[in-house]
Amino acid sequence: MIRTEDEMRYPPELHGRVGFKNFAWTIEAISEWEHVWNALWACGVKWEWQNTDRYARPRGEHFDLFTVHDDAAKLDMAFPLPAVHTIKELNDWLLDAHLDDNKASEATNLIRKWIKDYV
Repeated sequence: MIRTEDEMRYPPELHGRVGFKNFAWTIEAISEWEHVWNALWACGVKWEWQNTDRYARPRGEHFDLFTVHDDAAKLDMAFPLPAVHTIKELNDWLLDAHLDDNKASEATNLIRKWIKDYV
């Protein structure tokens, strides 16, 4: 019997296991996250900046990426790049919040699509 390439990479005892990967902020993920963040902002979400938080500021078709260091007052037109667990908490908050149905639905749908595409 000849083993397939998948069988050589993944022995039989590993079949059926669920795979995970690390998350990384790519330019595509940041670009889509900007739309999600705008929808969250419309739902009344604000970000409470802390030192070491990552953020992006649009610069044409590119983004300038920074880390907060005692400069939260200077973050005009910037949006946060939160950790995945925080993004999932935002989604849970939206599901429990009593908000305008259209805004909350749009934000929830954008978050779910973003998670599906980038996490």
